[in-house]
Amino acid sequence: GKGVPAALIMAEVRASTQLLASTRVELESLFQRLNLLVHQSTDKKNFVTFFAAEINTSKRSMSYVNAGHPPPIIYSNKEVRSLAKGTIPLGLFTSLPKLVTHSEEFLPGSIFVAYTDGIVERTNLQEEQYGDERLLEFIRTHAYLDVQPFTESLLEEVKNFGQGKDLDDDVTLAVAKYSAGSNEK
Repeated sequence: GKGVPAALIMAEVRASTQLLASTRVELESLFQRLNLLVHQSTDKKNFVTFFAAEINTSKRSMSYVNAGHPPPIIYSNKEVRSLAKGTIPLGLFTSLPKLVTHSEEFLPGSIFVAYTDGIVERTNLQEEQYGDERLLEFIRTHAYLDVQPFTESLLEEVKNFGQGKDLDDDVTLAVAKYSAGSNEK
């Protein structure tokens, strides 16, 4: 939703992320390297919100770093946890303050939902936003679904909420579910 310059920055970040992740770099190092890349290759008015996580089913945990991205959500045991702890967006300064890897329990049956602000800021004809509460309620009432039907249902609900209006911003979701009995990463 931010035009060609933003698309070019995102292409650079995406390619760099894939390259760095393939080297098995730790999350904090990944973020620091990406931050320097964005800082050095933009006019300092541009920045990138970024979230990355590693799910380890054998340890039943998720490690993550959040750099200014809308806080992803974990729903587990009828409880919602927001992954809001983090640092500033990438590219604003040469180093990231409070750059720490955080850890959360990720038990069988848990569902993880990361999203762009285009989901919660989606407006209807009355200029009312879809909002955080609707998103949380959707997650609570649909967490029993597998990933694909969950994702399709949420995107359909957000689309229908707009009552035929064009999207105001990009709408992106990443959903992971730890299925009971699964031992896959």
